[in-house]
Amino acid sequence: MPVNAAQFSQKDLNLRRRAATVSIAVGITLLLVKFGAYFLTGSAAVLSDALESIINVVASSFAFLSILISARPPDKTHPYGHGKIEFFSAGFEGALIVVAAFAIIWTAVPALLNPPELPRLDFALLLLIVGGVVNWLLGVYLIRSGQKANSASLVADGRHVQTDAFTSAGVIVGLLLVKLTGWHWLDPVVAILVAFNILWAGYHLLNEAVGGLMDKADPKFLTQVTDTLQRLRRPEWIAPHHLRSWRSGAVRYLDFHLVLPCYWPLYRVHQTHKEIETALLENLDTPGQVIIHFDPCSSDYCPICAVQNCPIRQSAPREQGVWTEDRLIAGPPFPSRSINELANWRQGPGCAGTEEQNDGVRR
Repeated sequence: MPVNAAQFSQKDLNLRRRAATVSIAVGITLLLVKFGAYFLTGSAAVLSDALESIINVVASSFAFLSILISARPPDKTHPYGHGKIEFFSAGFEGALIVVAAFAIIWTAVPALLNPPELPRLDFALLLLIVGGVVNWLLGVYLIRSGQKANSASLVADGRHVQTDAFTSAGVIVGLLLVKLTGWHWLDPVVAILVAFNILWAGYHLLNEAVGGLMDKADPKFLTQVTDTLQRLRRPEWIAPHHLRSWRSGAVRYLDFHLVLPCYWPLYRVHQTHKEIETALLENLDTPGQVIIHFDPCSSDYCPICAVQNCPIRQSAPREQGVWTEDRLIAGPPFPSRSINELANWRQGPGCAGTEEQNDGVRR
């Protein structure tokens, strides 16, 4: 059955809450570990890793808050629900990453001009290696949980955490080089390189968040919709067009136009809507809402119509062709008829089906 667009399962909500809670707890623990490593060594590179961990904890907390808000049902002020908060969360996290990158550069430049001695590197390296492995595993867990629960904020948090793991790996390599060569100036250089790396990650998060808030098209999802409609296709579904989709949190909103036989009664049109909505949401495996605008056929559609024993056909059908993504996104294959033209079509030799069919059209 179609899933209500304002809701997602309690199972998904519990998964989101659990993942966000784990992210906060692990983030705080790693934050303490990395600052411990910094106080042991005074390394600019280690400080850069520790500063990013502060961002992790703040971002994870904001992600947890966004999950609680997105679960609220629609109300008068938010009739489509509160799911968009997740894109704000992803954007907030991206902005924090950018700020952290500039903070790292700010602290690394003085160290580059006057490289400090780095005592107790062995123990600090051990702490960073353990923290990096834990961070990577946490990132994998958050991304998988976010994809399973359709949570943009969890996926963003997971990617940020994995970026932090790469940061730790870069810092570890840099400190090993310092230990092997004695070149202390490598420490702030590594910190600056780390800063540029996380700056790039922050840009990607901001770009995705802005895309979600601006209802940017998701080509992958539209391809899935097109393939599903092609697979479920029936002869009476003459010509779908103007396919569009947008997302609010875990919920997908999908709408398109569909040309149907003009003599169909209203109850059959309504039944078709419910069948298509149910089939799409079940096959796409997503909570959502499908809105279809139905257009009546005209003589222009006879060549591409596959309806058997049509009582109003005026020309023989040809090859209908495959429904492609470009074809469904585009406008109607033929110019729309005016109200008067459609009225003449019904009254003349056109839409002259059975009396019962015409009675359904008049109603």
